[in-house]
Amino acid sequence: MFIEKGLIPGPEEKEAQFSARTKALNQFYSYPPEEIDRFLTDGDWRGARETTESLFGFSSDWIVAYYSNARLSFFQGAATWISTRNDLRIPVIQLKEQFESGSLHKLYRREEVLAHEAVHAARMQFDEPIFEEFFAYKTSPHWWRRVFGPIFQRPWEAYLFIILLLIPLGMEVARFFYPEIGPFFVYVPFIFFGLLLVRLSVLHLTLAVALKRLVPYLKSSHKRWAAGLCLRDREIFKIAFLPRKKLEKFLKKDHSFRWKLLRDCYFKK
Repeated sequence: MFIEKGLIPGPEEKEAQFSARTKALNQFYSYPPEEIDRFLTDGDWRGARETTESLFGFSSDWIVAYYSNARLSFFQGAATWISTRNDLRIPVIQLKEQFESGSLHKLYRREEVLAHEAVHAARMQFDEPIFEEFFAYKTSPHWWRRVFGPIFQRPWEAYLFIILLLIPLGMEVARFFYPEIGPFFVYVPFIFFGLLLVRLSVLHLTLAVALKRLVPYLKSSHKRWAAGLCLRDREIFKIAFLPRKKLEKFLKKDHSFRWKLLRDCYFKK
């Protein structure tokens, strides 16, 4: 019931803590902060819920989402803000006002962005940056976003790449005054981007192998992405690379509340 709503226990979360968090989330949804207005309606959510239900088996009805341009940079269409109240994490999704008017429809569809952010909200207890964006971009209907969207794991990587793109221009200006400067630095942004592409390819392959190796242990092969959404980064690596016998022991070893729900929902008895 909980996982089907996108309420996923965190790696170290106990049952009592999870119960307190779900109650707090429902309370927050019923009584959101007064400074927030222009909330999304159930109609706004419909397409996103259909996407997350199809891919990950959850449909969330507890996430506060609203339209506002405040705090969003010019290239951000949306963001999931996670605050802490009484040691409990509370997510809020913010979409740019242009999504309400439909002016961003040609660039991004609202249901795509909202489904992307809903995945982040569902995994809010996971501080796991390696595969986070792979799951979020899985919601995109465009193959090139699913493939290349997760290339940046952290915001600073994107900002660094933008800064590095200014190097070739700066070098041309510098060489006007100092012709002896070599061309090496011109290639720095391309080297950095190449390394990101290599990492992206390796992680895509790792995740694909891990999900494929999960299939024999699941109630349905269609549940592999749903089960994967509840995994930590290091668990994905282990599932991808452990020998079969060790993998079987690993899948039975963890007796945490998260894994109990995982086994009940997705794994064969």
